[in-house]
Amino acid sequence: MPGSGASFKPLKPLLEAEDIVVDSAITDYQAAMRHARLLAERGINLIDAGVSGCGTHYALMLGGEAHAIEKLKPCLEAISPGRWLHCGPSGSGHFVKQAHQYIEQSVAQTLMQSLAAIKKSGSFDVDLPAMAQIWLLGGAYHAGLQDLALGFLKETNILPRIASNNPQELEILRQQMTPALNLALALHYAGQGSNLFQQQIVTMLGAAAQHKSD
Repeated sequence: MPGSGASFKPLKPLLEAEDIVVDSAITDYQAAMRHARLLAERGINLIDAGVSGCGTHYALMLGGEAHAIEKLKPCLEAISPGRWLHCGPSGSGHFVKQAHQYIEQSVAQTLMQSLAAIKKSGSFDVDLPAMAQIWLLGGAYHAGLQDLALGFLKETNILPRIASNNPQELEILRQQMTPALNLALALHYAGQGSNLFQQQIVTMLGAAAQHKSD
């Protein structure tokens, strides 16, 4: 389902009370909250599903009513076993996806800059595909996320999910996260047109495509 409010017009006549609509488009979390309120007036549940990843390895971040998520569990486990999370009320799925997008953008830019520097140095004949594989197997980024998931976050005073329905509070949180994305996008635009190799890396990682979709 597209993310704009107008997209509900052809859908509304087909919906009945207790139906569940899943929005997996790139949608602003505030729009998801607004859409959820409108559908709730008719007894219809909206689940906003942020999606990160591709192919058979993607994660789902879900916002919406707990009873609706419960009904979807068999489907969620079938399409993304062990890789989905009920983040909280309506809007929280897209909100958490937005935070993860900042990570994706930043990592894409860092990889692009690093690989480009190695390729143009001329000092060493590095096998770039083999190096990328080694980074994948022993990368601190993956290991760091694993450490966070297994231990650190469980030991700190951090709520396990976005528990607020207050748009102002969520907006403050988004403003706190925005500088990371601004820096990543600045690096992206600075590198445009200067090096085909860099452009190819960023495009392959999806950073440019994601930005154009927002």
